[in-house]
Amino acid sequence: MQNKKTALWQIIIILFLCVNTYALERSVQKNIRVGIILDVSSFIVGSSKEFFIYDTSNKKFKLTKGNAYITCSSKGIHVGKYDLSLPVEIKPSNGVIFVNYKPYQGYLKLIKSDNKINVINVLNIEDYLKGVLPKEVSIDWEMEALKTQAVVSRTYIIANLNRHSAQLFDICSTTHCQVYGGLEVKAHSTDQAIKETKGEVLIYDDKIAQTVFHANCSGHTDDPKYIWNWKYTPPYLRGVKCGYCYDAPHTKWEHVLDSNFISEKLAGGKIGKIKKIKVKGKTSSGAAKELEITHSDGKLTLNAYQFRLTVDAWKLKSHVFGSIKTNEDKIYFKGRGWGHKVGLCQWGAKGMAENGKTYKKILSHFYPGTKIETVVYNNINNENI
Repeated sequence: MQNKKTALWQIIIILFLCVNTYALERSVQKNIRVGIILDVSSFIVGSSKEFFIYDTSNKKFKLTKGNAYITCSSKGIHVGKYDLSLPVEIKPSNGVIFVNYKPYQGYLKLIKSDNKINVINVLNIEDYLKGVLPKEVSIDWEMEALKTQAVVSRTYIIANLNRHSAQLFDICSTTHCQVYGGLEVKAHSTDQAIKETKGEVLIYDDKIAQTVFHANCSGHTDDPKYIWNWKYTPPYLRGVKCGYCYDAPHTKWEHVLDSNFISEKLAGGKIGKIKKIKVKGKTSSGAAKELEITHSDGKLTLNAYQFRLTVDAWKLKSHVFGSIKTNEDKIYFKGRGWGHKVGLCQWGAKGMAENGKTYKKILSHFYPGTKIETVVYNNINNENI
């Protein structure tokens, strides 16, 4: 009798653990749609083996290996002698498809954009990350830094899957979302980092965290309210001291811009001659809050980060201005860091990894209060590969 009771309790405990483990699983869609080429009237598709084309009227064509030239008109899409109705799917027999000679995993979906085509790459999230990490960090960095970026990029993309829903895909392949290069850029080191952190994301308050990141904070990250005017700052995105990126590229930078160029960028040349630009207020990290531009017709005050984006975000590496001086038609900028300064400092993560910090320690430093959780992928309401 005692043995039967013991066995019964063991079964109950096992069932309880199974139910609770299942309840804790966070299910997310496995496959994503990445806009890789937008608003084009033609492109080249190819494969090393045969590939198949399907259109919305259930037409199916098999093309031999090699390249095919695809064009679009007001009547639809044209592939050689075939006329197809959008949307169109192009699926390779070996899982690799070439778009303008660049290789991608998964398959393609073509949708209409006015009288042009949007080329969408459909693939699973883990494979997508293999085309992201080498574009966001150096493949030669310490493994713990690469694993940090893997978790951050995975979390970011899952949290932002609806960013381009109005255009009928999930995310784009540029810095607006995350830079994505397909199979052309994949590397063993970053593939390994993705594999060792498979499915891991950051969670805060039982939600997927918003893991924004940047290149170099120049010593201290910042609060997003100074960048994007957020009404609420998640506690895990408040500024933290870094101290590991001082020797990184662009920790200090200088650039000279023509005042007429700045006027044209800011107001289409409709403001007077710029006489002076000065910083109005600083954040706790030392970044500028606003810039006051004195010109011959008056004054103009702008958010410092928006000024950088509007004028030239590549030449003005950040909105941490050490000095801004005007000399006739030239304006001389000196600054520190690279990027918006919110969330992960990538060069800081590199420095921490080189000092023996694990990726979990790095993540908890730049996103304090978050925890790591492993998601489970599914194909619900999503396209199968």
